[in-house]
Amino acid sequence: MRIAIEGCMHGDLDTVYKTLQYAQTKNNFKIDLLLCCGDFQAVRNEKDLESLNVPRKYRSMNSFWKYYSGEEVAPFPTIFIGGNHEASNYLWELYHGGWAAPNIYFLGFAGVVKFGNIRIGGLSGIYNQRHYHLGHYERPPYNENTIRSVYHVREYDVHQLLQVEEPIDIFLSHDWPVCITDYGNSEELIRRKPYFKKEIEERTLGSVAAAQLLEKLKPPYWFSAHLHCKFSALVQHGEGGPVTKFLALDKCLPGRPFLQILEIESEPGPYEIQYDEEWLAITRSFNSVFPLTAKKTNFGSVDLCVEDSRQWLKSRLQERGAKPFQFVRTVPCYNPSQSVSNHSFSGYPRNPQTESYLQLLELPYLLDSMPETKDVSCSPASFIQRGSFSDDSETIPIDDVDELEELAEVDDEEAKELGWNFYNRRLETLMEKRPVPFSATVLFTTVVVFFIAAFPSSANLSFNFYAASCPPAEFMVRNTVRSASSVDPTVPGKLLRLLFHDCFVEGCDASVLLQGNGTERDDPANKSLGGFSVIDSAKRVLEIFCPGTVSCADIVALAARDAVEMAGGPAIQIPTGRRDGMVSAASNVRPNIADTIFSVDDMKKLFSSKGLSLDDLVTLSGAHTIGAAHCRAFNDRFQENSNGNLTLIDTSLNSTYAGELMKQCPAKASPSVTVNNDPETSFMFDNQYYRNLLAHKGLFQSDSVLLDDNRTQKQVVDFANDQVDFFESWGQSFLKLTSIDVKTGDEGEIRKSCSTTNE
Repeated sequence: MRIAIEGCMHGDLDTVYKTLQYAQTKNNFKIDLLLCCGDFQAVRNEKDLESLNVPRKYRSMNSFWKYYSGEEVAPFPTIFIGGNHEASNYLWELYHGGWAAPNIYFLGFAGVVKFGNIRIGGLSGIYNQRHYHLGHYERPPYNENTIRSVYHVREYDVHQLLQVEEPIDIFLSHDWPVCITDYGNSEELIRRKPYFKKEIEERTLGSVAAAQLLEKLKPPYWFSAHLHCKFSALVQHGEGGPVTKFLALDKCLPGRPFLQILEIESEPGPYEIQYDEEWLAITRSFNSVFPLTAKKTNFGSVDLCVEDSRQWLKSRLQERGAKPFQFVRTVPCYNPSQSVSNHSFSGYPRNPQTESYLQLLELPYLLDSMPETKDVSCSPASFIQRGSFSDDSETIPIDDVDELEELAEVDDEEAKELGWNFYNRRLETLMEKRPVPFSATVLFTTVVVFFIAAFPSSANLSFNFYAASCPPAEFMVRNTVRSASSVDPTVPGKLLRLLFHDCFVEGCDASVLLQGNGTERDDPANKSLGGFSVIDSAKRVLEIFCPGTVSCADIVALAARDAVEMAGGPAIQIPTGRRDGMVSAASNVRPNIADTIFSVDDMKKLFSSKGLSLDDLVTLSGAHTIGAAHCRAFNDRFQENSNGNLTLIDTSLNSTYAGELMKQCPAKASPSVTVNNDPETSFMFDNQYYRNLLAHKGLFQSDSVLLDDNRTQKQVVDFANDQVDFFESWGQSFLKLTSIDVKTGDEGEIRKSCSTTNE
């Protein structure tokens, strides 16, 4: 199969197609497919120009309208993704993908399709940290803020792509994966584009989201555009692992490298674009949490039965086939011989392709649902409340290369003609996209000072510790945790327990991760710990992009923090800057962790030695609202009789609940059998744990004693009745927990691998 790849189209379809036809004739071969990496500019009429984010003087119809009207037909099947200069109103009609014109297919805001036996995936838009965690709240007609934010990549779309398990052959993104320049000739790139130098050195040139997808999907080919230059790289995924060939291309201009043709192995043709079964199943599974407001997506309620959806889809696709639904024109087409008629362009219609697609999946049509009327673009304080201290900065300072090039082309005469005010406004617009120093934001600084003053033990930690050395650190940990949790709902409980066992022994220094004879992991109490693979995965990604920078201790703390939020708990901020310990001894474990048979006095003594109060004890015990325990952890509450059956000896335990436990954990149960800590909402971080205590359904004796002791009983009752109160207390106590005996400054080290010290 011979595939042509094009960089930024900028609406010049005529030139690209004629160039490819000339190449076919000259070289006597056939091109089977054209892929475009964004800025396609599918402008159908003058009304669409109002949704195109380019200066008015550069808005023009170009040539897509000819293909939309049928005046011209694309000579090659064409697949494109969106960039940051698009008729966003039209692409929103086709959010899930579809024919933008006959033989021209939009891959959607995120999507995977098949062309023959080749799987092609893509992500539209560019990365902007400010809007990444929000929903798709923008609707046409767009204002001066939403016309930009509408093309910013969203976590929801990236998260769906992270669920893809079957191999992707080709992936398209508009902006480059961050740090991709490490794998190519960055010196030559800087020579050609000197204003890239700062971002390359700061490791902020590119998309963090694309980098996560590159690490997860590992496709043989990855193509990008956006930065208007040609750049190639080879990414080796681990020693002996697969290799991704990366290529970025320029925009369509004479003498510029905007086209590349490659030949890849495939089954014999003819080929056609078809729906991808796995992607349809993922879409169907995630539609229930499709975010249509400025709020963060709650992935905790996703019912990830992708395999079940696939079985259901097989029969549906067998009935109708996998070909996409037919192209339908939804608005009048541009006619150069007629004047503009505003009446003929009224409204923003539903696209029948999208309606049919959703009907195939038996999903509701949500794209014209109106979001809350709220402008999120100019209110940094609103992002603090959502739990982010860095959302008001651009992770990609070079957001818009067109604007940088345009400014470079403005000479003195044009500047005088336009007026210095206009020129300065354009400069200010670009400068707004530069990262905002943490100390420059007074409100942020005030919050940080409050936390540090409240908890002196964390005085050498700081919020946004990695802002300069590894800006995407927290994002990468978060996405790793999210990806693992979506596959295995037990992951959040495991990560939270791992943090407790780390911080209570030698402090929060990742000593629990070290392997070897006589280490903490050798102690029987730690044999059942889990979550290590998640920490290792996050560390591997971080070592690729920020080698020797992010400690395993910080990864453990951040992963537990994120795990709580992903299970439905509060979103909180914690400082970072922990360093990894170099001592790990099994003998230190037992004296420093709570046993399930402890009394309140026993636990109070232990917690006090860690700088934690009795209130912290009750609050942090709420961690048992998620997770699981082996039968031996609570077998002291039962006794085996002469018939080999268990009988209840702890009369404080609800008898019905005790009966359920004895069924799950009979006398001869396998040591590997586990029981959920919370029998009601096992995978949700909520206040159900305290409600269980009131119903005498605490799994461990150390849980039940909290209700029986007058010193702790009131707090248990309060939390059972008020989840908000519990969440507020959790944030404070969790911060103290993650600050226990931390190593900072010159103490400890930054491990290269979390399971071994560097020595």
